[in-house]
Amino acid sequence: MIQKIIVVSHCFLNDAAKLRNQDKEEMAAERAAKRNFLLHVLSEEYEMIQLPCPELLLYGSRRWGHAASQFDTTHFRKEARRMLEPIVMQLEEYAAYPDRYEILGIIGIDGSPSCGVNHTYDGEWGGEFGSGAAIPAILDSLRKVNKPGIFMRILKEMLHEKHLCVRFYSIDTFMAGR
Repeated sequence: MIQKIIVVSHCFLNDAAKLRNQDKEEMAAERAAKRNFLLHVLSEEYEMIQLPCPELLLYGSRRWGHAASQFDTTHFRKEARRMLEPIVMQLEEYAAYPDRYEILGIIGIDGSPSCGVNHTYDGEWGGEFGSGAAIPAILDSLRKVNKPGIFMRILKEMLHEKHLCVRFYSIDTFMAGR
């Protein structure tokens, strides 16, 4: 029997890593989708690998929300590679034995500046508070962009470097294919 493996963003199994002051209704909907996804994964007896949370590890539990471009820095990319190296090594090992393992994919959280798969949010937000007069215009600059978050981009790059072809999904796209 071939063991089926999925890789999930950290907060699939640990909501404590999420920002604390998010919209309660959006968080409840995301939590429900993640729980349904996890019930499916467990019922199908998939094996799971949990990614680290780069935002929690680099900025802590009291961080504020970020735009994707705030993570598109030399430091974040270097640290992301360091965090992802053991994950990529595991995937490389599993991929070497296709008669024993099938890597079904990597599932991220759309909208996340780190772990978005199909989209993230970006704009002129730099985390500043200032006098407050410019804040509405800065917040209005935030837009949904159709590209992955920085952590997922780094993971894709690393997999490509190892010639590993692994599909990336959001919860919705993964569940729609099942």
